[in-house]
Amino acid sequence: MPPPWLYSSPVCSVWLGGKYDVPPYFKTEPVRSQLHLERNRLVLTCMAEGSWPLEFKWIHNSTELTRFSLEYRYLIPSLDRSHAGFYRCIVRNRVGALLQRRTEVQVAFMGSFEEGERSQSVSQGDGAVVPAPRIRSFPQPQVTWFRDGRKIPPSSRIAITLDNTLVILSTVAPDAGRYYVQAVNDKNGENKTSQPITLSVEKMFLHFYFFQ
Repeated sequence: MPPPWLYSSPVCSVWLGGKYDVPPYFKTEPVRSQLHLERNRLVLTCMAEGSWPLEFKWIHNSTELTRFSLEYRYLIPSLDRSHAGFYRCIVRNRVGALLQRRTEVQVAFMGSFEEGERSQSVSQGDGAVVPAPRIRSFPQPQVTWFRDGRKIPPSSRIAITLDNTLVILSTVAPDAGRYYVQAVNDKNGENKTSQPITLSVEKMFLHFYFFQ
């Protein structure tokens, strides 16, 4: 009579019902992270082998997407940002079950600027802090500031912070104007231009009082 277990590399065979059955194992594991464009088609595959029938189930984060079936692929016809997250499959046969290494799906997208036109004023000689208009994007876009249609280069008096806030030290009259930002997503090629921010620089008046 054959032994109840027969070991072979890299998986073991199990004697069931007069024949050796092989538990499921993965031929290849998925990449740890993958980036795709919004509205593109995505097919995830569960490359497993073992004694048939093999059944597959797909999980997104902690949510079960499918029941166990013979379908080893999971299709997303048109990606959107809600599809981002971690995916993995479970494969099983009558010998056992195995959980695939998860893969992170990232979706590149760019929304629209969330704010309309606005105004801001500052007294001449004071500093001006102008936050960049907000926009949802993945990955974070490259942001460029403009004043009256011209790109603003950083200088000893003008700086742009890591969160793209524009800082002007000791404002002068020529700093007044219409400011806007251009955001570029270098993964999907989209670019958006914000509504203008009108900056006014108000002159300071000195009042002299004479006492008799």
